[in-house]
Amino acid sequence: MTLLTGDEIIEIAIRLEKRGEAFYVEAAESAITTSVKALFEDLAEQERHHRRAFQRMGRDVVELALSPDQWDQFQAYAGALLQQSLFDKPEGVLRRAAETMDEGEALQAALEFEKETLLFFYELREAVRGPGQRVVERIAQEEKRHIQRLSAMLAT
Repeated sequence: MTLLTGDEIIEIAIRLEKRGEAFYVEAAESAITTSVKALFEDLAEQERHHRRAFQRMGRDVVELALSPDQWDQFQAYAGALLQQSLFDKPEGVLRRAAETMDEGEALQAALEFEKETLLFFYELREAVRGPGQRVVERIAQEEKRHIQRLSAMLAT
């Protein structure tokens, strides 16, 4: 097994959090219902906290214990996640999506993004060693709560 630094993976996690934050900010601005607006604003704030946690984590040495084949698979998976059409360009697609979706569509899009993000963090949690693993686990738990909150809002 090759021991790799996690700078690239941390950068991917930061980009995911930035994209989620951008979407939630735009969706909150477009929301009509007070409860939906409040949910999107809160989720945007949580994404900012996650991004800062990953930035702090990036300052430390984060080690990934992966074979070269596992590393290639992980990079391919992360790349595919980042290329999702809805979330590929915060300044373009996200803005248009948040402005043109009704609240139900925005909630559904957010739910799908959170699910994909959670899967990424589960993969990252399995690869990260040391103190970084606890940070990733905590953020994964928070992403699960995001899914629960979005699902509950969709059910109302």
